[in-house]
Amino acid sequence: MTTKDIEIEKNAEQTDAQNEQSEQQEPEELAPKKKRKLARRLFVIIAVCFSVYMGITIIYDKAEIARLRSETSEISKQIDEEKAQNDEYSRMLDSGEKEYMKKIAIDKLGYAYPEERRFYIVNQNK
Repeated sequence: MTTKDIEIEKNAEQTDAQNEQSEQQEPEELAPKKKRKLARRLFVIIAVCFSVYMGITIIYDKAEIARLRSETSEISKQIDEEKAQNDEYSRMLDSGEKEYMKKIAIDKLGYAYPEERRFYIVNQNK
């Protein structure tokens, strides 16, 4: 082997080593780009899922609020009715025990004064 042949082999070895290094560097250089791209896609997917979840939660909460408001108004009506009935009972008690007993006897027990006539409507459409 001559000196020239030795130089050619050294150059070939160096070129092969450089090619191997560049081949090894290319995947390493591409890896961060792929990782960034994957990270972006993953972030977008997570953001979309979170947005959908929040949208569904907001819609459900609005429906729940509407249901509770209607329930509150119904309960308020019942409270007003009960207060009116309590006021009626208080008024009866304040007017005297005899008046209260007369009202119960006439309304609830069906009593009547001796000369009083009571008429009851019987529904014939039954």
